[in-house]
Amino acid sequence: MIGNDIVDYQFDKKKYLNHRWLQRILTPLEQQHVLTATRPNRYLWSLWAAKEASYKALQRINPSLTFSPSAYALSVSSLNNLHHNEQKLSAAIDFENHRLSLRFYWPKETVVHCLACHNPENWIHLHSLFEHRPHLSGYQQQSLAVRELAQTLLKKHHIHADIIRPNQSMPGYSKPGAPILVDPQTGHTWPHIISLSHDHEYIGVALYCL
Repeated sequence: MIGNDIVDYQFDKKKYLNHRWLQRILTPLEQQHVLTATRPNRYLWSLWAAKEASYKALQRINPSLTFSPSAYALSVSSLNNLHHNEQKLSAAIDFENHRLSLRFYWPKETVVHCLACHNPENWIHLHSLFEHRPHLSGYQQQSLAVRELAQTLLKKHHIHADIIRPNQSMPGYSKPGAPILVDPQTGHTWPHIISLSHDHEYIGVALYCL
């Protein structure tokens, strides 16, 4: 199972100063690391991207899973390594009885892209694309742009499929579920897994090919 998340954090430069919000989304140890980081905003939003990407991956196992950020805890070694100003970083995150493998990328000064994979041995089968699309405005434009990028990645791997987000029933309401790939000719679901993410002018796609 895979997930990916992008955060463009240039618009929330002081969020790390909101201690009440930090307590709601981070573990106590993660809060300490944010407050002692030389680049606290980068550190905070990298943690957020990791939790979002991990949630997207685990949602494949449990479609009714709700997002509780503080329940996802980065490993101690990962928290230590995040202080380094590297452009790429491997890490791990725990949720209940699951441990997911993470890969962080910082393609721009204020952008983090995180990939999550349920089994580290599956990285060899995981492919991703990232793009900056200037002048994207609003959710609809962002959604269309990331789907275009996804089709580019699918075609590269000779996959002809529509991207569908079936509704997931929740207690008292329904919401769009994780995206799936559907053959437009037969209506059959492809076994491959795709993950979409966008934030402001940045879009990212991850694809797991079986």
